[in-house]
Amino acid sequence: MEAEKIRLVIRKYLSEQPRNSAEIAAWLAGQEGYSGSLDLTSLMESDSNIVRIGTVRKSGMTGSTPPLSEWATEEWVRHHERAKPERD
Repeated sequence: MEAEKIRLVIRKYLSEQPRNSAEIAAWLAGQEGYSGSLDLTSLMESDSNIVRIGTVRKSGMTGSTPPLSEWATEEWVRHHERAKPERD
């Protein structure tokens, strides 16, 4: 599966709700035609429609294990943004 097609498939997957890197990788592994040879983080960072919205530390993660990144589509973020409070 080529990089642009993978980006499109990931965007569609993320349109429902944000997901962490491990969830995305596991889901992609089950998709037909995906070889698993791409760096998913770089792929998602290079897509202007996909944004990193935070990090997640899972229970049991210790030591220097990096936290998982959580990803969403730009559209999902805009839709779920909190309104700025009005000042008196």
